[in-house]
Amino acid sequence: MLVHIDLFLEYLQIEKNASEHTLDAYNGDLHQFNDFLLEFNETEESPYEVFIELNKTDEILLESIHSSDIKSFVEFCYDNKNERTSIERKIASIKSFFKFLYNRNHIATNPAKDILYPKTKKKIPNFLYNKQIDSILNFKIESFLDQRDKAIITLFFSTGARISEIANTNKTDINFQSKRLKVMGKGAEERYVFLTDNASSVLSEYLQHHEFSKKCLDEALFINNRGNRITVRGIYNIIVKRAKAAGYFNVSPHTLRHSFATELLNNGADIRAVQE
Repeated sequence: MLVHIDLFLEYLQIEKNASEHTLDAYNGDLHQFNDFLLEFNETEESPYEVFIELNKTDEILLESIHSSDIKSFVEFCYDNKNERTSIERKIASIKSFFKFLYNRNHIATNPAKDILYPKTKKKIPNFLYNKQIDSILNFKIESFLDQRDKAIITLFFSTGARISEIANTNKTDINFQSKRLKVMGKGAEERYVFLTDNASSVLSEYLQHHEFSKKCLDEALFINNRGNRITVRGIYNIIVKRAKAAGYFNVSPHTLRHSFATELLNNGADIRAVQE
């Protein structure tokens, strides 16, 4: 990615005759974006959803950058109290950068094409109410994949587990009798999360229709349409897709994790216990 940033800046300087001030601004914004992606890429405790791939020299592969990664960077800028004008400039820098790459055939698709500029100073709430969760889950079950998606979202809200924990869970990790799920937590340490009655019921029904089970080479709990273990990116896309279908935008797995924590606090849980 750094090589392509240099190409873009050269284009601005030679072909667009950009000023030194403009070049400095674009250079700073794009390097900050690059550093953000590297710092928060699939980090367990990160509040941001970033999933990018690196090449052999540990540089970011352009084709692995999605619009969700750019949106996470914008959220990061809000969290760091950047002025609205500064955020607008950073978005403009990123949009111009990817438009240049797309027009010069360096990338097949433009992940920044649909990124919007901020219209208000209000930040979107980072949790959902129970009725909103219910509306996201209120889609018609017509296939195994529909059943899978419902199970994934229900499990998020029941356990507050991390996205990587859910992606790596096996069928044998579920104990329906004690209503617990064993997951591999931070630092490769096993921990248990708990299932609500509803989550147990949804998971049980899902497993009864695990039609790809015989095709699986492992005991993955959640699989894709080819019968392989689902990836973190796959789960992320499912949640975004189902939330958008219900009319909720900018919902991510981390939103569901926040919703779980908020529900615990609303029902009298100790804040220290919730943090742990």
